[in-house]
Amino acid sequence: MSLSPAARTVLRAVATTLVPDGAADLGDQVAESISGLPRPRDRAELDLLLRLLDFSVVNLVLSGIPKAFTAMSGIERERCLRGWATSRLPQRRKAFQALKRLTTVRHYTTAAGAHSIGYPGPLGPPPSVPKPIKPLVVATDTTLSCDVVVIGSGAGGGVVAAELNAAGKDVIVLEKGGYQNEGDFTHREADALRTMYDAGGLLATSDLGLVVLQGSTLGGGTVINYTTSFATPDAVRHEWASEHDLPHFETAEYTRSIEAVARRLGVNTDQAKPSGRDQILIRGLERLGWHHGLLPRDVQGCAQDDGCGYCGMGCRRGAKQSTLITYLQDAAARGTRIVVNCDVQRVMIEAGRVTGVTARVENHTVSVRAKSVVVAAGSIHSPALLLRSGVHLHALGRNLALHPATAVLAHMNEDVRPWTGTVQAHYSDQFADLDRGYGFKFETAPVHPSLQALAAPWESAASHRARMTQLRRTAPVGILLRDRFGGRVTVDRHGAAVTHYRLSSYDRAHLRRAIAAAAELLEAAGARDIWLPLARAVSYEPSTTAAREGWLRRVDAAGWGSNQLLLVTFHQMASCRMGASAATSVVDAEHRVWGIRGLYVADASTFPSASGVNPMLTVMAIAHRAAGVIATH
Repeated sequence: MSLSPAARTVLRAVATTLVPDGAADLGDQVAESISGLPRPRDRAELDLLLRLLDFSVVNLVLSGIPKAFTAMSGIERERCLRGWATSRLPQRRKAFQALKRLTTVRHYTTAAGAHSIGYPGPLGPPPSVPKPIKPLVVATDTTLSCDVVVIGSGAGGGVVAAELNAAGKDVIVLEKGGYQNEGDFTHREADALRTMYDAGGLLATSDLGLVVLQGSTLGGGTVINYTTSFATPDAVRHEWASEHDLPHFETAEYTRSIEAVARRLGVNTDQAKPSGRDQILIRGLERLGWHHGLLPRDVQGCAQDDGCGYCGMGCRRGAKQSTLITYLQDAAARGTRIVVNCDVQRVMIEAGRVTGVTARVENHTVSVRAKSVVVAAGSIHSPALLLRSGVHLHALGRNLALHPATAVLAHMNEDVRPWTGTVQAHYSDQFADLDRGYGFKFETAPVHPSLQALAAPWESAASHRARMTQLRRTAPVGILLRDRFGGRVTVDRHGAAVTHYRLSSYDRAHLRRAIAAAAELLEAAGARDIWLPLARAVSYEPSTTAAREGWLRRVDAAGWGSNQLLLVTFHQMASCRMGASAATSVVDAEHRVWGIRGLYVADASTFPSASGVNPMLTVMAIAHRAAGVIATH
């Protein structure tokens, strides 16, 4: 669905107001982004909103300005949009954030927008690297058959496919994304978002209150993640074993699976040279006497230089040991067939047993007949696929954990260049166990223009641009929260996944404590000015404890509701959780979907609860164990 002509006219005016120095066709570029939104309902809502903005009576009621938006002066337009951004009505905040995110990210991911704030863009062209994997070409309606079809190729799917192949099974892997490798990694944000991130990086919860960043490419999230490779914490293993009646998590068998995948990836702490971001994190932690440690990373031959900060757009050097260059390459070399750009629509079930799957590759139907189906499409798409396939279990799609993340940011007196250096090198567990294993971690991550554009409050075009021009001296302290209470995945009438999530009061209290502690850390590190990614600009210049406490009170006043504080999820878990009963879980201890023979799930959606650490290695260990179980069934 394309925007109506009336909506496009208003969108051009909105884009010019949000980013006055943008390209003349910025509004039309944003219209293209809207056309790419995954859900028809979202596109229709934005079309209606934009048309309503050009009714004077609507603006009189909602903004106190009795004019059509296109007839307003520049000052009036800013006042109108500012009112939407900070409104008490969540629907208005949602509408503003949709337009602000689409417009500012689109602008600052262009070469002109990036260069205008001192961001250099890619550090040269990608290398010429051959593609060792040869995906199956689908040029017509196709029927395939195999022992096991695996849906997804990331940390779960990549491992389970390779291990089943090594066990002698005929395996086919179906991946929704395309096949990009080192030679395709341009390190331009717009390219990376379009080709390697789900929904072009535009995925969010239903209320837009939480941005969902997840991979959609061969190798999944392992290609674009930050290389952090924590083993499942002992306390979490004990919780899953005792509270969820899954004793295998505390066995030597599970430990061997962790060790096996860590060994294949070459996980180490020897290649963790601190970036400028990490140096500031360490400085603050050491001055406060708080814990910090080296991050284990799945890298071999990592240069740990400026180029490593672009690793979220793919590692050009092949140092990151993603499933793309490890497990999938292993499997492909031994004959596993791989289909990319393949959108799986349904798992076929007859008389309580799977018979295969149906999918689409562009305009062609792909039917795969298989004795077993392993779903590893991630914690949003795995439950959605099962729901579309007629699986009826109370827990299906529920308990979704997201590790809600935000950052406290500082304007420093020194150059930080937060887009450069080792992607992640150090962390702090000072507050990881505030209450029975729940709390938060501190980590840093590269900040490129798109993240700064999302984070920077917009109260006027000038105020937003001022924060953007500070990018070079911006230091982020990332907060990774272990959430106790989850959300839910459903499907709409078109079968598309819809993610619902609201931060509980319990988790919000931990988040507030995290923000206070991160601000204290940045003060100790020498911050000049400290701010949050709020809809309302709330910052302070460190001087006394009273200044920080006053800032926190203003943060409270700015609000903790949907679209008031930017929250992002890099980790999605637990929506098809494993358990001991069909009443409370989706799969049993052997990854079998309750009541359906031959159907398995092997990804982060099977976690009984949030892992509390970057989940990749836990997913891989679970998939490694699952493959052993499936091979014997």
